[in-house]
Amino acid sequence: MTRQLANATLAILLAAGARAAAPPAAAAPVRAVKDACLTCHAKLSDERLRKPAELASADIHQTQGISCAGCHGGNPAADDPTVAMDPRKGFVGKFTPQAIPEMCGSCHSNAAYMLRYAPNIPTDQLSQYRTSKHGLALAKGATDVAVCSSCHGAHGVRPPSDARSPVYPTRIVDTCARCHADVALMSRYGIKGNEVAEYKKSVHYAALVEKNDLSAPTCKSCHGAHGATPPGVSSVANVCGTCHVSQLERFDQSPHKDAFAALEQPACEACHSNHAIGHPQDSWIGVADKQVCGACHSAGDAGAVAAGAISGALAKATAAETAARARVGKVKRAGMLMDAADVKLEDAHQAYIMATVEIHTVAVARVEKQTEVALAATAAADKDAAAAEAEIRYRRTGLFVSLIVIAVAMVTLALKVRSMER
Repeated sequence: MTRQLANATLAILLAAGARAAAPPAAAAPVRAVKDACLTCHAKLSDERLRKPAELASADIHQTQGISCAGCHGGNPAADDPTVAMDPRKGFVGKFTPQAIPEMCGSCHSNAAYMLRYAPNIPTDQLSQYRTSKHGLALAKGATDVAVCSSCHGAHGVRPPSDARSPVYPTRIVDTCARCHADVALMSRYGIKGNEVAEYKKSVHYAALVEKNDLSAPTCKSCHGAHGATPPGVSSVANVCGTCHVSQLERFDQSPHKDAFAALEQPACEACHSNHAIGHPQDSWIGVADKQVCGACHSAGDAGAVAAGAISGALAKATAAETAARARVGKVKRAGMLMDAADVKLEDAHQAYIMATVEIHTVAVARVEKQTEVALAATAAADKDAAAAEAEIRYRRTGLFVSLIVIAVAMVTLALKVRSMER
C-alpha cells in the first residue's frame, strides 16, 4: 500500500504540471454512484487531505451527483489509488491558479450542460472574469489574485443564496477583505488596502448588518462579481444610479453634469465619497469649512448663492416640521387622537425628502417648490395641534366647573343632613 501511495503521489505531481501547461478542455463531469475518493480521503490522518471529504456532503456539486472526478479527473470507481489517480484518465491533484478558471469554466460556460442543473445561472462568468482586474493580472502570470475558489471555496461550495456561502451578501465583504484588507498585498497593485475598513463606516454597511437589508450595496454591487473592475470616472454615476435612480435623473438635468465631465471628475463620488459613504446632511450644503460645495465654489459666486438659498429652504422646512412634530406629540401624550395630523406630518416629510432629491438639479426653484409643499403640510398639522390644544383647554375648563358644582352640591347636602339631625 505504501508503494501504491508513493506512485500515486508521483502521478499527482506529474499530472499537476501537465495540467498547468495545458488547461482542461470542456467535458461533462463524471457522475458516479461509487466515489472511492471520498471513502479513501475520509480515512486519511492528514487534515489537509481529509477535509475535502468532510466538506463534500454540503457541496452543491456533490449533491447534484458530480463526483470529485468531475473536477480532478481520474476514476472514482477504482479502489486502487494508482488507478483512481491515473494521469492518463485526466487526474490532476492540485490545480495551479491559472488552471482553476478554465477548469470551472469547462462546465459553467457550457450553456447546454448548465441547463440540466441550474438554468438560471449565467454562463458568461469565465468570459467576464477574463476581462476583470483579477483575470487580467492572472493572464500576466500573477499567482496572488482571486480565482473562482478564492471566493466560492474549493470544496464544500454552496450556492450564493445559502447564508453560509462566502459570497452571501452578509459575508461577501469579509470574503473580499481576505485580499483587499491586506495592505502589503494591495500595495503591489497600487491599491490602498483601506477600502474595506472605509466601507464598514458607510450607511450601506450599516443597512446590511444592522437592518439585515440584503439589498444594500456590497463590493460586488458596485464593482461587479466575476467581471470585477473599479468604475471609471464616466461610469461612477451610472453605478450609483442603479439604486439611486431619481438622484441620477436630477443630476443629468443639472449644470454639474457637463462641468464634472469637463473636469474629468467622478460625479457622485465628488460629494458623497465612494466607500465611506455617510448619511447626507443638510449641513453639507454651502461653501464654509467642511461643506462640500466649497470644494469648487467660493463665497459670492453663483454656486455659493444657490447653495445658500437651497440650504435656507431646507433649514426652514426642517425647523417647521420639528416644531410641529413636538406640538403634535405633546397633545397626543395628553390623550388626543391625532391620526390626521400624523398623516400631514408624513406628507411634509415626504415633500422634504423630494426636496433633498431636487438638490441634485442645483435649481433653487425646484427645491423651494418641494419645501413649500412641506411647509403647507406642516402648517396644516400645526393647525390640527392648535385645535386639539383648544379642545383640551375647553375640556379642562368644563371639568373644573363640573368639579366646583359637585363640590357645592356636596357641601349643601352635608349642611342639609346636619340640619335634619338637629
